[in-house]
Amino acid sequence: MPDRESRARRRSVSILACTLAAGLAQSLQGQELEPRSYAQTPTGVNFIAAGYAFSTGNVLMDPALPIEGLDADLDLIFLRYARSLALFGRSAKVKVLAPWSAGDWVGTLEGEEQIQRRRDSGAGDLRLALEVNFLGAPALDREEYREYDQRWIAGASVKIVVPTGDYDSDKLLNLGSNRWTIRPEVGFSRAVKNWTFEGAASVWFFTDNADFFGGNLLSQRPLHVLKSHVIYSFRPGFWTALGAGWGNGGQTFVNHEPRQTLQSNWRFGWSIAYPITPAQGFLFGLGSAVTRRAGGDYDTISIAYQYSWGGKG
Repeated sequence: MPDRESRARRRSVSILACTLAAGLAQSLQGQELEPRSYAQTPTGVNFIAAGYAFSTGNVLMDPALPIEGLDADLDLIFLRYARSLALFGRSAKVKVLAPWSAGDWVGTLEGEEQIQRRRDSGAGDLRLALEVNFLGAPALDREEYREYDQRWIAGASVKIVVPTGDYDSDKLLNLGSNRWTIRPEVGFSRAVKNWTFEGAASVWFFTDNADFFGGNLLSQRPLHVLKSHVIYSFRPGFWTALGAGWGNGGQTFVNHEPRQTLQSNWRFGWSIAYPITPAQGFLFGLGSAVTRRAGGDYDTISIAYQYSWGGKG
């Protein structure tokens, strides 16, 4: 029984690891790749993670900016807390993520105004999320979770980006966006032996930034996103994932005048999670973004450490 309990606990420990790291740098540009977002987790488990990501290329903290030819290096450090819980008898998670960033940018504003190389550092926008699995994933304690065998899971989530990051309207490039963002999503997960297949569809909605560069009004249409993952589990807690996502829309307007910022972007990611003890684990991730129109075109590398505690059983 101790071996069985240890294996079950290791399985639950690393469930969120990839969510905490590999998708982070891309989620800051409005289109995340987060494997195992809808994985089953025992109720009452707490997760805390710290990580680092480095992105280079056309990478911005705010995807609405009408920037061309951007060359940037972005360092990102983050702290994230998550807790699994029961909601109406179904498994759910709440997440809070606080990023800190340092960036070095140079580019042009729609081909007209040269932006001098600039480096800035400070807090990014706070991110809050609620995820609920409404099909195939009842709320389970640790004892019940040992007997759980995943087949189909369907769920939904909502993410809110709170404008708490550093922002100065006298500067075009900022670490905060000075606007609220909300992203509803529906997704599914299907396990077949050691393989898990996932898919999700989401829409990003943006409020206006009434204090944009030079005192202008910046607005943005919704960004529509489709994404999928294929995951292989070597053993409980030790797995690797490949992901792809496509985003379309998100055109921006300055003082109601349209800009050439309609997005049609692809995101690709690979990650691997490895538990070092029943309560601790590491995750390493690589990501790349390719754009056909406007938007991010960059490469990302990330690493995160996670610790978990709590739960019954």
